[in-house]
Amino acid sequence: METKNSAFKDFISPVLVLVAICFAVTFLLAFTYGVTAPIIAANTEAAASEARSELLEDAKGEFEDAGVELVEYEPGKVYAEDCYKAKNGAGVVVTVKSNSYGGMLTAMVGINKNGEVTGVKVTEHADTPGVGTKAQDPGHLSQYIGKTELGSNNIKAHADDIVEVTGASVSSGAVHKAVYCALEQYKEMGGAK
Repeated sequence: METKNSAFKDFISPVLVLVAICFAVTFLLAFTYGVTAPIIAANTEAAASEARSELLEDAKGEFEDAGVELVEYEPGKVYAEDCYKAKNGAGVVVTVKSNSYGGMLTAMVGINKNGEVTGVKVTEHADTPGVGTKAQDPGHLSQYIGKTELGSNNIKAHADDIVEVTGASVSSGAVHKAVYCALEQYKEMGGAK
């Protein structure tokens, strides 16, 4: 009888304790996720709304989903993720995913009612800090302001008016393709209506 009791203490009891701990930790993680997920989603939407307002100031912060079919310029590599239009007709802000050096880069591009780029902002990336992120500096991104067409998705074809960041050609190209895709989305939807 003592052998059965000893086997329970030595083998089965620790397993039951571990299973109980696993259940408790899983429950706590699920509970924490349930509490924080709506907060994270609200903060993400607030940041996106603020970026839209920054990129298209004439919209006065009032946007609505454009409800258009989104452009997929290079399937899985460069595509519009969402498109919001200003309620007052001032323009649109297109969010584009573009394949970059460290993975997918997310950029928001403001385009006014005349089809001119009003601003570009990289909101998410996995590029190498330092050299790779120089293509996301406001100075580099400002080259696109006022452009109504790029003509080509290849940044090297625009050497006369768009300067590529030396040492960050892939990142520069990803930003360029994002702006190109946003302009294509604008054209596809027939402008800011």
